[in-house]
Amino acid sequence: MPLTSSISSPASSSILRWSGRSCRQPRAEGHPVSRSDNHEDPVAGIKKSQHQWQTTLDAITDYIFVIDRNREIKRANLSFSRRFNKHPKDVVGMKVDQLFQFCVPHTNCLIDRAFASNQEIVDEMTIDGSTYMTSIFPVGLDEDETFVCVMKDITEMKGLQDRIYHSYKLASIGQLVSGVAHEINNPLTGILGYAELLMMKVKDDAIKNDLQRIYEAADRCRIIVEGLLCFSRQQKAHKNLASINDVIDQTLELRTYWLKSGDLDIVRDFHELPRTLIDVQQMQHAFLNIIMNAEQAVRNTGRRGRIVIETQYDSSTKQIRITVADNGTGIPEELLGKIFDPFFTSKPVGEGSGLGLSMSYGIIAEHGGSIAAGSRPGEGATFTIVLPVKKSETAGTDQPQ
Repeated sequence: MPLTSSISSPASSSILRWSGRSCRQPRAEGHPVSRSDNHEDPVAGIKKSQHQWQTTLDAITDYIFVIDRNREIKRANLSFSRRFNKHPKDVVGMKVDQLFQFCVPHTNCLIDRAFASNQEIVDEMTIDGSTYMTSIFPVGLDEDETFVCVMKDITEMKGLQDRIYHSYKLASIGQLVSGVAHEINNPLTGILGYAELLMMKVKDDAIKNDLQRIYEAADRCRIIVEGLLCFSRQQKAHKNLASINDVIDQTLELRTYWLKSGDLDIVRDFHELPRTLIDVQQMQHAFLNIIMNAEQAVRNTGRRGRIVIETQYDSSTKQIRITVADNGTGIPEELLGKIFDPFFTSKPVGEGSGLGLSMSYGIIAEHGGSIAAGSRPGEGATFTIVLPVKKSETAGTDQPQ
């Protein structure tokens, strides 16, 4: 049935009308559904983001921490806190100079320089014998001005760079001295021969003494020239499978007389080692120079000398580690970086050519190994040799790449 309605407006004569038709309400079919809401809890989202941020930082092995201008640590990753045997939450709120002495205020340290310039500062730092590439830069976090510090341990990389540089230097010097040694050797042989002939003919004792001095000086030069030729040798090493423990034992036998005549003890701490491919004679020469260096260090110290030789095998890296430690006078810190340089010696004039340790360095490097020295003056020195275990020249090193 049609419906009609109308409304008259008092302000006009117009009449508004509309009409409609009644109908049945359609029947709804189906089932009720629940309301869907895709909005997450904002607090939970923030916590999740913070957790992801911290987890990412904790996975980084570099030291990362955030400080404000009061030098207070605001955040830190796991690597940084572990450096001090602490939990990341425990270092938050501490002053950075409580953990690092180099960060003491007003010492023009990296942090002071970053605060002053308000720009990124990058520099190398040495802490407790380790070298770090350190970067400090300003960043806006929260409402306060903060600085992020990233410290990357580059000690191993620096050591590798030093070894590569030293190897190149040895190679260059080797080429130079090889030619010089051959040129010197020829006239030197003549001086020695004629000096010996003259000593046989001359009757005057005073002249004989002078000739003896000439002969001894020339013979000293001959020994140095032989060392130069050995140092610059170009011949291929004759390598065979051998035991490092046996090589060290054989080397010590060569020094039996001198070791017994001196007031010192030799301690062998040998562990079972796999046989490895080495030139036995060359390695004996390398160990001999190191042991003789230790002998000289422990003499005249006022106490009984002690040299400890230890060998170990690291199955995870397939490397043999040999340490030669003495209780001698030690090596001054300023000389540690020079002891493997050719012709460097701290001995009095006439007592050393300065080629022994550099030759050992070259031999060990030729075998794919490395040698390093550590010392504290008055507490002795320790030489550490690391050699890869090799079974054949073609197979290469067993060490994982």
